[in-house]
Amino acid sequence: MGIVTGKIVTPELIREAERLAMSDAGIPESVLIETAAGALASCVETMIPSGRIAVLAGSGNNGADAVAASRFLAEKGYVIDIFEVPSKHKSDGFVGQFGKLLAAGVPFQRRRFSTEVDLAEYDIAIDGIFGIGLNREVTGEAAEMIDALNKARESAGRPCIVSADVPSGIDACSGAVLGTAVKADVTVTFSALKTGLVLYPGRAYAGRIVVADAGIPMEPVADDGYLRLSEVPALPKRDPAGHKGTFGRILILAGSETGPGAALLATCACYRSGAGLVKLVTPAVVLPEVLHTVPEAVFCDRKRFLADPKAEMKGCSVILIGPGLGTDEEAQNLLEAALSVGREAEGMAFVLDADAINLLAIKLTGTGVTERISELATILPKGCILTPHMAELSRLLGIPVAEITKKRVEIARELCGLTGLTVVMKDACTLVAGDGDIWFNETGNDGMGTAGSGDVLAGITAALAMESVRGTMSLAECAAAAVAVHGTAGDQAARDIGRRSLTAGDLVRYLPKAFGAPEALGESSTL
Repeated sequence: MGIVTGKIVTPELIREAERLAMSDAGIPESVLIETAAGALASCVETMIPSGRIAVLAGSGNNGADAVAASRFLAEKGYVIDIFEVPSKHKSDGFVGQFGKLLAAGVPFQRRRFSTEVDLAEYDIAIDGIFGIGLNREVTGEAAEMIDALNKARESAGRPCIVSADVPSGIDACSGAVLGTAVKADVTVTFSALKTGLVLYPGRAYAGRIVVADAGIPMEPVADDGYLRLSEVPALPKRDPAGHKGTFGRILILAGSETGPGAALLATCACYRSGAGLVKLVTPAVVLPEVLHTVPEAVFCDRKRFLADPKAEMKGCSVILIGPGLGTDEEAQNLLEAALSVGREAEGMAFVLDADAINLLAIKLTGTGVTERISELATILPKGCILTPHMAELSRLLGIPVAEITKKRVEIARELCGLTGLTVVMKDACTLVAGDGDIWFNETGNDGMGTAGSGDVLAGITAALAMESVRGTMSLAECAAAAVAVHGTAGDQAARDIGRRSLTAGDLVRYLPKAFGAPEALGESSTL
């Protein structure tokens, strides 16, 4: 039997695994279909011990999975009605499974779907209309069937919808809705989690996701999947003999007269994430407010920094630029001064967020994506993390947000490959790419969609980037860990105070919980 991979895969990778299973491992297609169908049927059995089931089957192998599952369920006494999507071309798998269903002699009805059919009469609907190969808009009778199913579920509260592999109408790669799509209560996806089930809106349409073994050996392609970021990874232990210097001196260029809060949030988050000392460069007029809120920080006004940036950055291992910085001429000068020192220095890590990215976008003159990325490579020092949200990335690369969401993995690979940097593509499902790896974030919630949330992430990222300077983690691993900590803090805050009421300040307050239980001081401690 195949193993269920813990990675996230593209439809192309699953198809390659299926091909190898049949060609190299000699597993017949019918066996793969029936293994998947068995997992689908088992899921239905755990939901209700008996009842009426509507099976909505397309003519491909996803329909074959649904038909095979209906045979297993009919043999156990479930009442089965099959609604087939008309098609001139039926897959061999579908034809074979329908033949087995007829040969089994189990009771079922093969019904023609019409808009007059009341799907609310059924306890469960198995969605096997389309699978991971769908790459066109859903139209015709299939669209009518999907819309009727969703309408019944929304208006009558039934049937409970179980989708096979992926909700029909969802692009299994990008998560896009291809015209219309099934809103599943449960999606039983086979062998591995698909990218389209992690990315929105597909993630919202999938409901509860069950990853089931479909008998496909995943070992031959296991190294090619993407990493799941579902919890805070283990972080290096702190040095019991450490001090503020060894735990990281972080310099933050952030804040403006109209946006001092971003600097405060980033600084507080940086300290709460383990930084030893944080030096904040911000306008002098902001200093009293900052001093009142973060007395632990060291302060430097902008003019003093610009007078001798090299001296002000001396001893700092990580430089965070951008939160609330503004995009005026002085902000541009701050960015250029810091980057100039960074290009000449060794062993520094940079985190560029918010207005730092907007300033870079203004500076770039290239017209094409590749040209702009190549230009970016000449500007940035080594060891950079970029943390743009989609609109900022759109401005940086000069392409629409819609184009980025359709091919975010490809864009991330090109951006990292040509520049050597790490990118955190902030979204409802944040993607982290760098050092040849890609993580899909599964932590966090919509309560974090509030002003200042990104500033908190920037501060966490800067503090954890110190691990890359020490050589205990790669820069990409640091960025991924920061995203997981940020999302976990948001999830814990949401459980206590609710998503609607969550603020960025709450994220900072919940960081200690996100990092885990307090560490024991040790038996020999006298504290």
